[in-house]
Amino acid sequence: MAFTAPPQFPELHDDWPLVRGALDKVGVDGVPVVWSEPSVEWSSYDLIVANGAWDNIHRADEFLAWVDARARGGVPVVNSPATLRWNLDKRYLRVLEAAGVAAVPTRWVERASGAAAEVDLALAHGEVVVKPSISGGGFQTARYETHERGRAVAHVRSLLDAGRTAMVQPYQAAVDTDGEVGLIFMGGEFSHAMHKDPMIRPGVGPTANLIDNQVVTAASASPAQLALGRQAVAAAEEILGPTTYARVDTVLGESGQPMLLELELLDPVLFFTTEPAAADRFARVLAVLLAEG
Repeated sequence: MAFTAPPQFPELHDDWPLVRGALDKVGVDGVPVVWSEPSVEWSSYDLIVANGAWDNIHRADEFLAWVDARARGGVPVVNSPATLRWNLDKRYLRVLEAAGVAAVPTRWVERASGAAAEVDLALAHGEVVVKPSISGGGFQTARYETHERGRAVAHVRSLLDAGRTAMVQPYQAAVDTDGEVGLIFMGGEFSHAMHKDPMIRPGVGPTANLIDNQVVTAASASPAQLALGRQAVAAAEEILGPTTYARVDTVLGESGQPMLLELELLDPVLFFTTEPAAADRFARVLAVLLAEG
């Protein structure tokens, strides 16, 4: 079994020792494999677990070509190639909203002529967050207060100039006090939850990533968060078929109810270090997939 990895982290995340140990318990061999290495014989593996290609946002065309090749390659891939392609661009949030999933309101800017107007509409409600629709780890994500309109517009235009779609979202003030809660699903079933402290600092502007600001701990999901998580995963599965792994990132909105920030079906870290027993659950889900062929 191959677990995709980026060239910068060929041994994957801190979760990997836990996953490897859990696979050993169920008699499954698993190895990290750099997804972009051209010499890899993918046909030599019986399953490809594709949630470790964390550099795909910087190599989107190359990654999508790899996804298409895996779709034709005859080796099962999880999540499915169709799911990986769909989840790369956060415009999937439009689809989930149309299905009734409560998500953080987003203004999508695809033309430079609309940049200032979209920022003004979003800033009318207070602070905003600007980021590209293909992003991860806080790449080119920044928070702007109402007096920083010029900086926000310049950020949006810089993303458009780079050929990206920009997202402008109202900053959810509850993040400062309550952080984010991520719900991890495996095989379509809820497994565990994690809490993430606020990562986006005001006044900093866009950066390469926000990982240095990341503080993650174990969490308990509320009934409302669980309901939202299950609804989001079910809506995606209705379109794309079953998922093997998912992380539903939620924040509290102004009403105090959870809202979807992102549905990570492509390359989510599953944070087994906060819930080591969950690695065993993941290994069992993968072992069943292998047995089913």
